[in-house]
Amino acid sequence: MGRGNFITRIFEVKSEESIVVYGLGRPKEIRLPREVIEWMVDSYPITRILEEAINHYSFRRRLSHPGAIRSLILLLYARGRGEPPYKVARRYGIAPEQLYRMERGLKKDGMYEFVMNALSLASG
Repeated sequence: MGRGNFITRIFEVKSEESIVVYGLGRPKEIRLPREVIEWMVDSYPITRILEEAINHYSFRRRLSHPGAIRSLILLLYARGRGEPPYKVARRYGIAPEQLYRMERGLKKDGMYEFVMNALSLASG
């Protein structure tokens, strides 16, 4: 994966329930459940996956809206914890199709294997 516009700080925690994601034009504030933010902060591979997604030449176009970034993070959370994406989506009040659409995008843009390998390293 390319390192084009490398940014050292891909996201920062703004409050207990929101993060700010950098590297996609203007910084984007994303509201997330507290346990998802804690999971992200405790995992270097998640930061690495977000960095690659944001800098990927074709996948980054899928992340133009804060809702898309939220869907990607929730998909990573679901896959990283071994839960079906539809259960995580329902738990947090979003349409399961949003997570599956993001997963199809990862596959189409050739990032799916990288993401799954990084998540398997993160989980142990």
